Amino acid sequence: MLRRSLSVALVLSLWLPLAGSAQGPAASDWLTWGYDQERSGWNRAETTLSKENVSKLELQWSAQLSTPHSEIVLSTLTAPLVMDGVTTSQGRKTLVFVVGSDDTLFAIDAGTGKIVWQKHFANTLTPPQAASWLCSNTQNSTPVIDKQKGIIYLVTSDGKLRGLSVSAGDERMAPADFVTPFARNWSLNLIDDVIYSPTARGCGGAMANISAMDISDPAHPRLSRLYTSGGRPAGAWGRGGVVKIPKGIAMQTADGPYDPAAGTYGETVLALAPKELRIIDSFTPSNWKSLNAKDLDLGSAGPVVFPFQGRTLVASIAKEAVMYLLDANVLGGNDHSTPLYQSARLGNDEEMLGGRGIWGSIATAADPQGRRFLYIPMWGPPSKTAGAFKFSYGDASNGSVMAFEVTGEASKVSLTPTWMSRDMHVPDPPVIANGVVYAVQTGENTVQNPGRGGDVRNDPAAAGNPPPAGRADAAPGAPPATGRGGRGRGDAAAAAASALASAKFRATPVTNLVLYAFDAQTGKQLYSSEKIIPSWVHYGEPVVAAGKVFVVTWDGHLYAFGVKK
Repeated sequence: MLRRSLSVALVLSLWLPLAGSAQGPAASDWLTWGYDQERSGWNRAETTLSKENVSKLELQWSAQLSTPHSEIVLSTLTAPLVMDGVTTSQGRKTLVFVVGSDDTLFAIDAGTGKIVWQKHFANTLTPPQAASWLCSNTQNSTPVIDKQKGIIYLVTSDGKLRGLSVSAGDERMAPADFVTPFARNWSLNLIDDVIYSPTARGCGGAMANISAMDISDPAHPRLSRLYTSGGRPAGAWGRGGVVKIPKGIAMQTADGPYDPAAGTYGETVLALAPKELRIIDSFTPSNWKSLNAKDLDLGSAGPVVFPFQGRTLVASIAKEAVMYLLDANVLGGNDHSTPLYQSARLGNDEEMLGGRGIWGSIATAADPQGRRFLYIPMWGPPSKTAGAFKFSYGDASNGSVMAFEVTGEASKVSLTPTWMSRDMHVPDPPVIANGVVYAVQTGENTVQNPGRGGDVRNDPAAAGNPPPAGRADAAPGAPPATGRGGRGRGDAAAAAASALASAKFRATPVTNLVLYAFDAQTGKQLYSSEKIIPSWVHYGEPVVAAGKVFVVTWDGHLYAFGVKK
């Protein structure tokens, strides 16, 4: 027993120097996307739910929020955040926070599902382009909480950063211009009084960039910005946004040439100095031109950071489904293209740009013995080169969660296949708590150009790149668009009808959302919500905190699961 306790203490001591920060993890809290600044997805403080009792999960409540859902808007609600011990007008409570696509922030009682307070922010600006499912003119970035100050920070569709009291929603700072209005920016990360968020996809006419707002003096916030290209290419659109590394922050970018002299950093893991956003290091895969040509960009996911054998490592993987392990202090070696480790292809043998590979993020955790694992949400079947898993649970042609152990020494690391879950239709990023991996089958329809039978290999409008002005993806039975600008009202109407038909097709799910719980060491299924939730989700993550599991759905519901009493 003493040896086991020492092992647990060793695991914690390895982590705490990396994760210690002003907003760092606290008991019962989930304060930022992916739980922490490194986006590990690992709630190390959760003890209520365990492998022994998670099979007794039940739906304890669901809340239908007022944000309307629409075929044009795939992300109706952000992933939840959870904060314990909030003093409200109704007493001390654990609150769940989500932001709706209509710029409404909800604070919900985690015990009952009742709304404690909500605040809506009207956007009076006119968007420069018509809404589509790729650019919906709505906000979608998960906010972040500074627990010490009692403030939740969010970005609204007018591009402003706002800071509100977690207790009642009163504004704690004047709204500050942060990103381009109607842009597509991604989850906020708060590190040493600076809030970061990358912008991608070209929505709202925004150029690809990362924004940093120093809020150490809320009355005089200071904005810094780095453009990763002179237009739409090379944006970072992984859901987790940026991650913390020892020297600053890191992110990975989408399709675009790698040409530093021209200020374009496509297909690259970038390391930036904090606050000033100066590029200090980078890693670009040697096959970046091929990734560009096939639209297998790194931008579909974000990196995750973790300690291993005295080093800090960065794990990077995306649509191509090839894992790179990098030294956080020297990302790509002297030539900026040599990783510590490069896996064989783990999925996406078809090299499809949509519906395959990794979208969103991966997760990482250490077991009580100190062994480090990476948990990967794979869309589509495993690759023929993925290796033999010690534990597997049948065909996984639609998708699965894969677990790999990080093995070897710090200077020569590798991945060992451990388990592959049951079949899941395109899972969202998994999370880990107390020896259990939680993941959702999203149920989402990933076909991005139905007019071509789902073959989107050569479709420039797919995978995060919005169509040129006036163009709409084809959809069954819809009239074709006429190219840039159209030729009159009839053509404009036809383009609008085509865009709407395409959006309706994209928002028609293949199946429903299912919450799963798996043994973190074997992948054995411990729980399934099966047919409890009728809707689906786009770009979320399950959140485990305060002894509950929270998920959101496209139809504007928030669900809370807990152990039967």
